[in-house]
Amino acid sequence: MQPTHIFTNGCSFLTTRPKEGVNTHVGMLLADSLQLETARHLGGGGRGNKRLSITTKVWCEKNPELAAKCFFVIGITTGQRFDFPTFDQYKTHKFPELATSWKTFKPHAPKEAEKFFKHLYTALKLDIDKMLQYESLEATLNLQNYFKLKKYPYVMYKTISDPDIKVDLKFKDVQLLWDSVDKSRYFKPETSHRNWTDEHNQHCSPDDYHPSAEGHQDWAKQLKKFIDANNLLTI
Repeated sequence: MQPTHIFTNGCSFLTTRPKEGVNTHVGMLLADSLQLETARHLGGGGRGNKRLSITTKVWCEKNPELAAKCFFVIGITTGQRFDFPTFDQYKTHKFPELATSWKTFKPHAPKEAEKFFKHLYTALKLDIDKMLQYESLEATLNLQNYFKLKKYPYVMYKTISDPDIKVDLKFKDVQLLWDSVDKSRYFKPETSHRNWTDEHNQHCSPDDYHPSAEGHQDWAKQLKKFIDANNLLTI
């Protein structure tokens, strides 16, 4: 059955930035070019891949009839993000259909949370970077397997890359897991939308590395070609 709707989830690379004059994003552009109605967009700034995976699956389980009509577009973000459920119902007004609220921490960001991660690094000698990469890949593989089980058509791509995986031998085991990710529905696995934006100078402003309207349009056009060439709208 051909999908009639599109579902999107990802980080800030799958959001608009009206203050910078960017009023569209890759998901919206794909909905137009594929002639699909928008079922739900769960994307937002700063989230990690565990959160993307879980919120996507929860939405599907709560909306099985609509999910069965969807084509899923998932922007896989950097692995350097820690996703936690919260007690305080943080920003639940944005996603009222999700009972669990989430916050995401970045271990290398200059915030209060960094003290906690430094303690894990120095006092407990834990390899936080590697753990986050494992969690990120586990979330990716888990979501791919879920889509296959449900027979939902989808496409994935990286919004932000993790270059350390390729150059640091300590990530050798992580590379093995990355190699097991299904690349047949993974657009440009060797790069990311962030890298493309940097290489083609398509930032929304000199002080903001997110894509301009042109950056979203160019990426969406290439993604559409990949979807069509590989007949990804069907299972």
